[in-house]
Amino acid sequence: MEIVCFDMEGTLTPEIWEKVACNTGIEEFNKTTRDIPDYGELMDFRLDIMKANGLKLSDIKKASNELDLLPGAESFLANIREKFQVVILSDTFHEIAQPLMKKMGFPLLLCHNLEVINDEVVSYKLRNKKAKKQAIQGFQSMGYRCLAAGDSYNDLQMFEVAEKGFFINAPKKISNNYPEIESFDNYKDLERGLLSNSLFQE
Repeated sequence: MEIVCFDMEGTLTPEIWEKVACNTGIEEFNKTTRDIPDYGELMDFRLDIMKANGLKLSDIKKASNELDLLPGAESFLANIREKFQVVILSDTFHEIAQPLMKKMGFPLLLCHNLEVINDEVVSYKLRNKKAKKQAIQGFQSMGYRCLAAGDSYNDLQMFEVAEKGFFINAPKKISNNYPEIESFDNYKDLERGLLSNSLFQE
């Protein structure tokens, strides 16, 4: 049995925090792991901006709810589900990802949690500093073969341990630094890449 482990934001969905930036006019929210690779550092940065501007969890949920999947992602996922198990390994948070998970048909999501008091995000809890890597190693320990796809620095930990990893929608400044990792800019090529590296697909 094989599992395809996908990053979420930038890979299958738009970036939630970029939508927050659009809604609020606060440019700092446009920063992602493409800009600040350390996710803890990035979240500390975001929480400081939220506090300074009086933003609440409901503001972030509103942004998430207004987003659609990236063009072609829905049909791509439907095709992949016919041939593989699908898991989303993301550095998002359960509290804000729900609207997008619904649009993806609720695949298994392994991500982090926010600490919220009266709609105020006071902190966050990361499952593990290397949660994506940890998840794939866990699947492999149960006998699953894992393929992976993502768009940013925080996906490299998946590629380190997956049987095969791919960039999808990655900026050139990232993909060019890792020429050993195949990089695609459309789902048709990614689907072909996944199938060609499967041991069980014809």
